[in-house]
Amino acid sequence: MTRNRLNLAIYLSSLMLIAGVFLPLTRLPFYGNVSYHRIAGMESYLIILFAISAPVLLFLQQHRLMKFAPAGVWLALLLPVIKGLFKSNDTGFFEKISASASSAMQDFAADFFMNIAEFHWGGFVLLIGLFIFTISCLLSSIQSD
Repeated sequence: MTRNRLNLAIYLSSLMLIAGVFLPLTRLPFYGNVSYHRIAGMESYLIILFAISAPVLLFLQQHRLMKFAPAGVWLALLLPVIKGLFKSNDTGFFEKISASASSAMQDFAADFFMNIAEFHWGGFVLLIGLFIFTISCLLSSIQSD
């Protein structure tokens, strides 16, 4: 793949990732259509940050560092799972009530890749952008060596 096509793939997949974070991901009962940003706010900002970092690294001609952009996106997607592993069960009554109200969205974020059958069109934009972004960033990093 030529360098120009690879750069174009990085730019387009970065835009797909950023847009996919805000597009309707799925439909949950009592919540309606939800986006990844609504399900996992902090993690969505991390995904946007790492998606923006790839075109910035291209502009700065730092192709060897391109492998860290998709690694950061994947780590941000795994943060709900990691948070779930270290969740404390010693909570009070009111904390349990407030936690149960948002547990459906947190469970969806934690099992992101297990819920592909429930995706709306925005989920597929996010998923396709993620795979193209990962492959194109890794190829760019490999070609620089």
